[in-house]
Amino acid sequence: MLTRTALFRTRIVAGVVLLGGTMALGLVGGIPSKAMAQVAGLRSVRVSAISAGNMHTCALLSNHRVECWGGNAYRQLGNGKKTNSSTPVPVNAVTTAIQVSAGNDRTCVLLSNHRVECWGYNNYGQLGSGNTRRSLIPVLVGGVTNATRVSVGFLHTCALLSNHRVKCWGVNHWGQLGDGKKANSPTPVLVSGVTNATQVSAGYRHTCALLSTHRVKCWGFNQWGGLGNGKTTNSRIPVPVSGVTNAIQVSVGVNDTCAVLSNHTVECWGWNEIGQLGNGETTKSPNPIPVPVSGVTNATQVSAGGSHTVALLSNHKVECWGSGERCGIESSINTTPVAVSDIMHATQVSAGAAHTCALLSTHRVKCWGDNYFGQLGDGTKTNSLTPVRVVGLH
Repeated sequence: MLTRTALFRTRIVAGVVLLGGTMALGLVGGIPSKAMAQVAGLRSVRVSAISAGNMHTCALLSNHRVECWGGNAYRQLGNGKKTNSSTPVPVNAVTTAIQVSAGNDRTCVLLSNHRVECWGYNNYGQLGSGNTRRSLIPVLVGGVTNATRVSVGFLHTCALLSNHRVKCWGVNHWGQLGDGKKANSPTPVLVSGVTNATQVSAGYRHTCALLSTHRVKCWGFNQWGGLGNGKTTNSRIPVPVSGVTNAIQVSVGVNDTCAVLSNHTVECWGWNEIGQLGNGETTKSPNPIPVPVSGVTNATQVSAGGSHTVALLSNHKVECWGSGERCGIESSINTTPVAVSDIMHATQVSAGAAHTCALLSTHRVKCWGDNYFGQLGDGTKTNSLTPVRVVGLH
């Protein structure tokens, strides 16, 4: 999902229907009625979900297709090219997607048949295709036939299965695959000891799962306390997060993790050098125990990014803490949540490495933050402290 360098540097094009010929069965106002039906069909396609990665962003559409924009050096846009795009482009050959997850150098989709396809960089086997060849277009993940969610991290990927187990693949240097081993794997391996997961979130170098008991287990890199178990030693197998017994959602960032609790407050743990934990403090030492985020009492979703975290509230507004520029304010550090301007009707948020996007109730998408690779989708490469509309998405 994230690189440290990107933290700090970091068309759907309007649909056109060509009318003409005399093949229409009838005319409405001079336009063939069959073509009118096609136009109506295009307008009925809406954005269902969004996912912000390191240098790119993707949107799941209501017709089960996917469009992506931003950086494409690793072929993560999936359009068969390797040039960046500051406006959305359609992913090749994906027609049955029901979920999308954008990461560092690749993208994955969950399909309606519960298989997973990925595309982009693959030097460590993070596409799960059984080899280390990168792919311009989606390739099938081997050995996963019953997935219900997919989560793309930095150099590893994980899938939640219908039997509530978790499988992961890719880099395993810090134990982020959770199989108790150190070896990387180009094919999915089963996470040890997790049998009742309801959600999985893959981050920079660690992974967490929400359990049916509303507890959270995490595994992988832990030198900044991102596993939340009161320690700072890495773990190749899942360990329980201390004191969290009523979580309803979890999100993993670079070296921090956050969870929404059943009372709609948020707790975070891990790296807090620029206020990512949102508790009013900054520390250069690890924070391996969850702390409450100040002033958030009505959260419905949290998304941890590279150096910032965002929360969707029940009133459909969005609040952000951590890097001020990533939160839409000019200050470099923001230790407590601030409201993101001009976001009033959000239904989902997604924090990337250095940018954030929100899906609105109008099915439009707005993004803000770093735009060096065009990941804001507004047709420019100009950074923006305020949300800008992604062009061409209806």
